[in-house]
Amino acid sequence: MFGQNSGAPGPIQLAYDAAPPHFQAVVMDREGWFEEMDADFETEEASCNSIVQLLTTGKADIGMIGVVPALVVADSDAEASVVSASSKNGFVVLTAESVADRFEADSGGFDAVDGRRFTLGTYPKGSVSDITARYWISNEREASLENVELVHLGGPGAARQALLAGEVDGAVIPEPTPTLIEERTDAPYQRVARVEQFIPGEPAGVTVARDSFAEKRPDAVEAFIDRHASATQFIHDNPDQAATYMSDVYGGESALDASTARAALDSPATQYTTDPHDITSGAEVLAEYAHRLGKTDSRLTADELFDMSYYDRAVGDQ
Repeated sequence: MFGQNSGAPGPIQLAYDAAPPHFQAVVMDREGWFEEMDADFETEEASCNSIVQLLTTGKADIGMIGVVPALVVADSDAEASVVSASSKNGFVVLTAESVADRFEADSGGFDAVDGRRFTLGTYPKGSVSDITARYWISNEREASLENVELVHLGGPGAARQALLAGEVDGAVIPEPTPTLIEERTDAPYQRVARVEQFIPGEPAGVTVARDSFAEKRPDAVEAFIDRHASATQFIHDNPDQAATYMSDVYGGESALDASTARAALDSPATQYTTDPHDITSGAEVLAEYAHRLGKTDSRLTADELFDMSYYDRAVGDQ
């Protein structure tokens, strides 16, 4: 755990979640790029919830986290901004083959199944998965949420288990879980939609910097973003090596072998990006729902959430 408050003399304190939505952090760590930067960075791997606490209490300067935790930080008294994207358009709607043909039409599809409500698995209430599911049902499928039972699951492992056990009729989940199910099992599930089709530019992972730090050390923020962009390019240019890194952080060959990770990287739902301009419209949809669901006190606009200036100076049109 970082030992001093941000703003005190010492290394720049960067916390990151090593989950797939912010995979650039793993690449930067494995390639030794944190140590190679001109600025002195101290890094810590932590959960998104822990990073929120580090940022809001001034114990971290920069955090690589999910977009909903980023909204929570930006809505707090910490005065922080999203300075880069990490990934976008990552969620897939997977349903049992027995109900998949319902979604070939342009709307509906949620009639009762065996006398009960249609069940759709998501991550916890207010998560990107949950918001994506609500938007898909209400806005894309033009159906009532009352006809669907949203089953809030703890994460990728729980979602996968619920699907394989037939406990839900479908789920809204990000890569690599859909590919993992397809590659390792004969479970009768198929993809019926991707979030890019109805919330284009929906972010999953982002980078947040505390405003007071960024204003004092714009050089450090820009140096980080430059390396982040290099990590994004590394994933695109070196997918086999990236797949090995992804397998390692996911738990090794028994949890996610490198060949399955490689297939997940090839999925249309795997889109790594550094450019925050790519995710503004999708972020505003998430911000609206996060406010509705009580995750934030205010409904943040893109102008309130993002500071593009660091990216524009560091990367621009490269």
